[in-house]
Amino acid sequence: MNIPKDKYIRVNQLRLHYLDWGKGGDKTLLLLHGFMSHAHMWDNLATELSARYHVLALDQRGHGDSEWSKEAYYSIDSHFSDISIFIESLRLEKVIILGHSMGGRNALFYAACAPEKVERLILVDARLGNNQDASKALRRQLASLPLKAKNMDEVTEAIRSLYPYLSIEMCRHIAKYGYRQSQDGWFIPKYDTKMSSQLEKSEYTTEELWGMTKNVTCPTLIITGKESPFVSLEEAQRICMALPRTTFKEIPGATHMPAQENPKAFKKVVLDYLDGH
Repeated sequence: MNIPKDKYIRVNQLRLHYLDWGKGGDKTLLLLHGFMSHAHMWDNLATELSARYHVLALDQRGHGDSEWSKEAYYSIDSHFSDISIFIESLRLEKVIILGHSMGGRNALFYAACAPEKVERLILVDARLGNNQDASKALRRQLASLPLKAKNMDEVTEAIRSLYPYLSIEMCRHIAKYGYRQSQDGWFIPKYDTKMSSQLEKSEYTTEELWGMTKNVTCPTLIITGKESPFVSLEEAQRICMALPRTTFKEIPGATHMPAQENPKAFKKVVLDYLDGH
């Protein structure tokens, strides 16, 4: 099994952590996790793809082992600046970016602003605008995951209740890298909870990205979970209409995290797409 190296880089006065699976090929695949998540979400997929690609997974600001913004700057512009400097600092050219949810939105925004840097785009259950169902699902996600837990089993069970298609092993994996034990013994999230407060104040809405789609020039793969509460089939089709050279795939037995809920089907879809281009 290919074990990634933990690496750090200084970006916008923040120490950002990322995982590097080594140069398995000439092309670079950058993986961007979703909100409240972390780079280790991609461990299984990255291990599979690291024989063909140089796979990198970034802990975005305020998540995982990356530093939190003292000013609570977590807008899509802040993420864009981080990703831009990250890619420039590592001298990456023609990157393939795969992003989930928030990471997918950040990926699309980057591809729209720096189209010459992106060879292909893979957006996983990433909404481009707002709707009541997605806001409700986000509110439920925030309410379901504990801010304080007595032990990791409590965290694991909370994740499993939210995503019943996840294996117990994957739930433990997500909890292991998503929580840490504080000095008083409680287990607390490794993401900056100020982001949760910001979302609550905005009534769980996010920036509208529909206007950015016209600037995306690379081929794009849209993936959703068949039972996703965040991105409906109708919205996914609308995204496909808005982007050029788009392929759409729906993963059965999955909701908002198809890469982790149905890893076998997800890996096949991604590999078929990459091999087909």
